[in-house]
Amino acid sequence: MEPVSAVRDIMKASGIAIFGFADPSRWDSDPVVSANVPPERRPLAIMPGARSVIVFGIPVSRTILATAPSVFYRSHYDIINQRLDSVAQHVSSELESLGYRCAPVPRDGYLGVAPYAELRSFFSHKHAAYLAGLGTFGANSTILTPSHGPRVRFVSVITEAPIPDSGGPMREELCTECGLCSSECPVSAVGDERYPLSRIDKQACASRSADLVAYKTYPCGRCILVCPVGDDDPLPPTDEAKAQIRALRKP
Repeated sequence: MEPVSAVRDIMKASGIAIFGFADPSRWDSDPVVSANVPPERRPLAIMPGARSVIVFGIPVSRTILATAPSVFYRSHYDIINQRLDSVAQHVSSELESLGYRCAPVPRDGYLGVAPYAELRSFFSHKHAAYLAGLGTFGANSTILTPSHGPRVRFVSVITEAPIPDSGGPMREELCTECGLCSSECPVSAVGDERYPLSRIDKQACASRSADLVAYKTYPCGRCILVCPVGDDDPLPPTDEAKAQIRALRKP
């Protein structure tokens, strides 16, 4: 079986509709990624000889997200991460049975959420998703997808399998720079322009996360809840709708 067919079959069987492929050389040639991802955290540094990066995502339920921060959302978030890692391992096992080395990158690769911790993941799934053409960056530094806005969790598999590139980043910017994510952030960590023109204040965001962890109600989720991008958003981005969303989880 061809590697790309094997991957597509697994995605279909797993109910995953959001996936794409990126040539590892794009990490060196794309100006946004090459300027923001250190060489040691790129696919070819992790696996010399890699020929493709498989990226796929699972949407976050907007209904559950509306309760965030909450135990409900924490459980949903953890289950999605576990599911992503499980499918990534399945993809890797299948491709390795075909004779191709693989490195499934864990969904979360941070050392911690405390403000003093190292706040950069050892591999950026959001940059991988960007290069695989799955979305564009928003002001809150997340990837916005056409179907679910920023409400998608991604994972990646680096492999020697020769899988054709999806064509590179999307050309149409999805972020409208409406400012909702910035105004909703309880610690003012989000800028007013889309990444990389402005960047999230990682220390402030991590401090917020550390507080929520103490109460078992992480993650925050406020900035991705209010984003109007995506077909999953039941509220149009009118002033009234924006006010309703902002009122959902005021401190």
